Amino acid sequence: GTDWAWRPELWRGPLPEPGLSSVPTKSMLGQEVTLFHDCDFSELTLRQLRNTREEDLAPYGLRLDVFKFDGSFLSLVIDLPPEAVNGLTKSHLLRVNTIVESEKPIEIFASINIKHGTNTEQIVRELPLNEQDVMVEFDLAYSRLNEKRIERAWLDLIFEAPDLNQVILRDVTFARHRRASI
Repeated sequence: GTDWAWRPELWRGPLPEPGLSSVPTKSMLGQEVTLFHDCDFSELTLRQLRNTREEDLAPYGLRLDVFKFDGSFLSLVIDLPPEAVNGLTKSHLLRVNTIVESEKPIEIFASINIKHGTNTEQIVRELPLNEQDVMVEFDLAYSRLNEKRIERAWLDLIFEAPDLNQVILRDVTFARHRRASI
């Protein structure tokens, strides 16, 4: 029942530059994924890795290593393609499915951001990492979205207290479908 589905390039195929170390803020891995932080001294690494487990549907994953973290925020931004917002209305649900592993428990929040005119609509959900199917849906019916002025969208994955942890995103997929009529 979806009218659009997508997996970012980092999870689809090999990147020409598979990793970064001492990652400065606003560093990109591929064309769609950017890491943001406010650390004075970056002890972060990003690396694309090959998924080899039977349960992994994506051929590649992303490993984020965080050693000493002296900042107040760490987020991974995934830019959605123009097809994600073509025909997007308030009657749509946006779904994000992911497979996440971490060395120690961590809270990760997913924030969908949709730029419409001079405004940006933002909806935040916590990823249910204790469930087997890690999925969040963003119901646009409750937003103040101006459907006629939608320009672009991106997902922000926000890592809370990431100090001394390794997080692997084995897969990230997006789907869009219409709400059921009431």
